[in-house]
Amino acid sequence: MTLDEYVAMDAVAIAAAVREGELSAAEVTDAALAAIAALNPALNAVILLDADRAREAARHVSCTLPLAGVPFLLKDVDVYSVEWPTTHSSRFFADARPRADSEIVRRWRAAGAVFLGKSNTPEFADDFATEPAYRGITRNPWQPGLTVGGSSGGAAAAVASGMVPAAHGSDVGGSIRVPAACCGLFGLKPSRGLNPGGPYFGHAGGGLNTGHVLSRSVRDSAAYLDATAGVEPGSGFGVVRPVASYLDSLHDPTGPLDIVCLPVRIDGSDVAPEVAAGVATAVARLRDLGHRVTMADYPTEVALATSGESWSLLWMMDIVCAIDARAAELGRPPLETELEPLARWIWSHGRAASARDYLEAQRAAHQATLAMARAFGHADLLVAPTTATLPPPVGTFGAADAPFDPARWAAAAYGFAPFTELYNVTGQPAASVPVHVSPEGLPVGVQLVARHGRDDLVLRVAAALEAATGWIHCHPPCWPGNAVS
Repeated sequence: MTLDEYVAMDAVAIAAAVREGELSAAEVTDAALAAIAALNPALNAVILLDADRAREAARHVSCTLPLAGVPFLLKDVDVYSVEWPTTHSSRFFADARPRADSEIVRRWRAAGAVFLGKSNTPEFADDFATEPAYRGITRNPWQPGLTVGGSSGGAAAAVASGMVPAAHGSDVGGSIRVPAACCGLFGLKPSRGLNPGGPYFGHAGGGLNTGHVLSRSVRDSAAYLDATAGVEPGSGFGVVRPVASYLDSLHDPTGPLDIVCLPVRIDGSDVAPEVAAGVATAVARLRDLGHRVTMADYPTEVALATSGESWSLLWMMDIVCAIDARAAELGRPPLETELEPLARWIWSHGRAASARDYLEAQRAAHQATLAMARAFGHADLLVAPTTATLPPPVGTFGAADAPFDPARWAAAAYGFAPFTELYNVTGQPAASVPVHVSPEGLPVGVQLVARHGRDDLVLRVAAALEAATGWIHCHPPCWPGNAVS
């Protein structure tokens, strides 16, 4: 299997070829390892590669499984696997021990995915850029001097460049959707509770966080959701699937939908012209597909709920607890060199917060959720930008600056990505769909958002947009056959 043949296939195509005996899982794994060897030195997307274990797994995978032989990467945060430690991209966890598989990892493994290693992430997945001092900067395949996005930036770079057809991402405030937009990928944040978070996390990130994949095709995202969606035994928390198979339902008719477009920031200010053009492209294609699209603004209550710290404390407290648990395990606090400036500030800030502060953050999240439901409960879908600007240069957000300035970081990071965290708060399914290439040659993504539990509708409309725009045939300059400029 040549490199060109490998990168031309998405996960669904690879699994079908393995099931039909046209390819073996072993030769697919060798092709994936060759792609990583060729592409990763310039991008730094993969920070742990276990070729021997991957080849051994490929030799024993059943060709009858739905993801049989598909190469896959785990993000180095939020999940655990029996093979490798989860370091959260932090020096403080450099010698952490592996743990038994997280439930979602167990489900990927049971579906036939072949784990190759781990992808890069900012420390504790705490930034919209992937620039950890411990693991190094991950470069954007479209333009290496620009951010790849975060926090699933390693996964995005690996998928966009052709190393793997899909890779694990987690999303507590946009960490699947933002890097998907930066790299021209499809990235779905599933409905709260649809994918399992246990046994190590229940309501991770105060209920904001969920895991899934970034992929080049919509159908790959649907296939992975088929493998993982469903209530975790004993969790008492989950979503009833509206369809038997997300993949099989992709081309079911939707009928004309009532879609509301929210084209500006929550505070009413405009987005960058390149992003506005992407939103206009999406709206035009949706109308061409027969849907009714109207324009609207965010409710005032949402703007009020996003003022100040708002709900950020919900995800920050997970980082505080992780650091405290590691300190207890080691019998000492982190050294100055073992936490980066942003994480150290989060640790200090979170430890100083009170139970009342946390409850106020929960209350703000609840108010925003109610406001969105009241304003747009009539709509089948919402459309909004994924980011407010094109990807900025590496180093823009200042997470590594010393002394660290939290106000500057928040203004820069949330100025770039002000649209995504809201849908972690509401728990709705939200996906970034690539629809447009800017005059600078960079991808632009827009979000599709449905009611809680209607991930199937997001996937179906995204598949129709994918077909209408022909985006699946667009690749970055580092695509095999080209060189990273």
